[in-house]
Amino acid sequence: MDILNKILLILFFMSTLNVVRHIYYFIQAWVKSTSEKPQKYFLTKSSLWVLSMSIAYILTTIFDGVSI
Repeated sequence: MDILNKILLILFFMSTLNVVRHIYYFIQAWVKSTSEKPQKYFLTKSSLWVLSMSIAYILTTIFDGVSI
């Protein structure tokens, strides 16, 4: 069980980094855009899927905890 808890903690860390990365790119696109030339933030289907799973895992970890 100890190794499984470590794997879950690593997954939590990776999910957090993924969400922070997307937040950074979103803010970067928002700051660069102007009213004359708006810049959109695009996500591919696979990137959107990974982002949604990361957010779901973070929320589950917040409410239920990391350990099994």
